[in-house]
Amino acid sequence: MIRLSRDIFNKILEHARGSYPHECCGVLVGSVAGGKRVLDACPTDNLNRERANDRYEIDPAQLLRIEKDTRAKGLEVLGFYHSHPDHPPRPSEFDRERGWPEYSYIIVSVRNGVDTVLKSWTFTEDDEPFGEEEVVVED
Repeated sequence: MIRLSRDIFNKILEHARGSYPHECCGVLVGSVAGGKRVLDACPTDNLNRERANDRYEIDPAQLLRIEKDTRAKGLEVLGFYHSHPDHPPRPSEFDRERGWPEYSYIIVSVRNGVDTVLKSWTFTEDDEPFGEEEVVVED
């Protein structure tokens, strides 16, 4: 289970809608003490210019900066988010190949630039498929 506030939920959705028809991407920052809780969603640039409509690549310099800031605050990177323009919020084979165990992967489906569905996925072993992770949005 992964928890996030309504404000962070909306921040992710707005980033996904604003990036349409390209994939957006970002980093989920928070804490696992008492359960996985997202305390911030940090948007990053999608460096994949050739296939931005169906692939993302987080800028390594931005990721490094976010990781340093996160550690300085006593928090940790919980995972990542990205969008699937005009496709379901399920991980692609590409997503699975590039994923790391234990992280949460929130995927937002954006249809025609407006309708959105958000789901989270995770796995624990390198050779296992993604499993859906319950998302709890708190007011």
